[in-house]
Amino acid sequence: MSPPAAYPEVPDFLLAQWQELMSLVSVDCGVPAALIMRVHPSQIEVLVSDGSDSPYHPGERENLCTGLYCEHVIATRDRLHVANALTDPNWDHNPDLRLGMISYLGYPLLWPDGVPFGTLCILDRAENHYSEAIDKQLGLARRIIESNLSLIHETARHRQTIAALRQSKQHLRDAVLRANAADRAKTDFLARASHDLRAPLTSIIGYAQLLQGCGGTAGQHGQIIRHSADHMLTLINDLVEYASGSLRDEIDARPQRLPEFIERLAHEATMLARRNHNRFVLQRRDGLPGVVWMDARRVQQIVGNLIENAAKVTRQGSIELTVGHSTDGAPAGGVMLQIEVRDTGCGISADDLPRVFEPFFRCGDSRRIEGTGLGLPIVDLWIKRLGGSLQLDSALGVGTRIRLAIPLKLGSEGDIEARQPHEEALPAPFGGGRRLWVVEDAAETRGQLVDILENAGFVVACAEDGQAFIERIGAADAAAPCLVLTDLMMPGADGHAVCAAVRARWPGVPVVLLSAQAPDAGGTDSAFDARLHKPVTPARLRAALAGLLAPAPAEPPAAPAPRPDAATLARMRALIELGALTDLVEWAEALAAQTPEHDAFARKVLALADRWDVEALQALCN
Repeated sequence: MSPPAAYPEVPDFLLAQWQELMSLVSVDCGVPAALIMRVHPSQIEVLVSDGSDSPYHPGERENLCTGLYCEHVIATRDRLHVANALTDPNWDHNPDLRLGMISYLGYPLLWPDGVPFGTLCILDRAENHYSEAIDKQLGLARRIIESNLSLIHETARHRQTIAALRQSKQHLRDAVLRANAADRAKTDFLARASHDLRAPLTSIIGYAQLLQGCGGTAGQHGQIIRHSADHMLTLINDLVEYASGSLRDEIDARPQRLPEFIERLAHEATMLARRNHNRFVLQRRDGLPGVVWMDARRVQQIVGNLIENAAKVTRQGSIELTVGHSTDGAPAGGVMLQIEVRDTGCGISADDLPRVFEPFFRCGDSRRIEGTGLGLPIVDLWIKRLGGSLQLDSALGVGTRIRLAIPLKLGSEGDIEARQPHEEALPAPFGGGRRLWVVEDAAETRGQLVDILENAGFVVACAEDGQAFIERIGAADAAAPCLVLTDLMMPGADGHAVCAAVRARWPGVPVVLLSAQAPDAGGTDSAFDARLHKPVTPARLRAALAGLLAPAPAEPPAAPAPRPDAATLARMRALIELGALTDLVEWAEALAAQTPEHDAFARKVLALADRWDVEALQALCN
């Protein structure tokens, strides 16, 4: 019978208007009492009362279930007219008789949703049959009051909606703040994890290259260490890229000679297939285009992941790479590059097939098969980014076949020539006794950088962190160096603070950032003159310094740079014929480290290998 407690109260200004309305009703109807009653859970309250001689007063309450006129109106939600309760057996015990009210005419008052608010009624001490005009007037008053109730209800509902929206907005704002904080924490963690994981590889790879230059057993050990470190770096890059979302990076399509690119893929695949004593087979379809525009790094990453997965699950079997092309579904003036990787490994069960592209999912016995479970998810993401398609077929105990189709735009030799640097070799970054600073908190990396730079002819000063460097260059007698090489993340003062201190003291001195972190999206890295990503090879470091430093003071003319002996050149020629790009780069870096007199020759090889200019490389070794 009663409305929920959540229904709103009647505002004071409406109560005042209702009071005036009841005064008019009482006078016009000629009755002593005109009332607006409000029902509560167990009582009924006089909300408004007016009349010349009304015994009812606002605020008074009467218990329900006592036989009141208004109870019947609320229960039936209908009009009630009692002309004379004294002569009506249904009402001759009505509690209102105690107040002398024997006549009653009342209407229910309802909220817009049909829930009772109370009643509107008039009472008289004498028998009263109430005329039709009085009945209409009371009905009109009822409509006015219920219209007001609708307004109250709608206003309350809007206020509740606004309050809910404000609360939701606050919850959303709090959620965004928490998400931003979590994202900042994730970014900070990834930056530190990337730094902590990559930084040791700088010294590992650097010293491995020095070992490779020693030849013999030590050189072989250095090569094993280098290959293991490169594999670890690939795993770290995959994990950090996937976790940081940098897989959303833009596609970097450049003109590539497709046959040479396929040779590089085949060489890498051959090395991977040998792990478990597998045989690698390359099948090239006829009519492949010579030059195409593509993101070679990403396509190589995709195929490399597929070959590596195949090598993990195949033992003493075969891995086959087939490359072809088609114009079906190709972009205008382009082709669809078709790549198929097939293995005779353990295969994938029907239950596991739907999940193979889930991040970190590993098929079969995950304890027996190494890996992070990111290879195929990364392949799937990049194939979609490249606008291509992927089809996977596998049978348990038989093997797996993965077919890729990647849309490519056709290119020409002119496209490659237009994008090639014109210089044939990197300029020699010889130190000539010039002084530079290395600011690096990792002792192993600092020592390796000192070895490389001193071998290049520099005098190296070191600081174990940014704060120590800033204090030392603050001395009045501190001499300006030719360059400062600094790490980014260090205790106390970081690389940005080092750069700011150098700019303040010596504005013309170049500052090179050496960091394991990804480039800063906010652009703060632009304060540095150059940026090198850990782990850095001696060749990359020398090339970066050469681009920033003027040539060392001229020395007396030296004899022409010697060429390696015939046996060494024969090794170079064999690597070129095999298409072994990675081994050729490692060979050249080892040559420079082992025999400094061949540094210029090695740097020329590195420059030509960087753009895989086979003809120029063959001419150089002949």
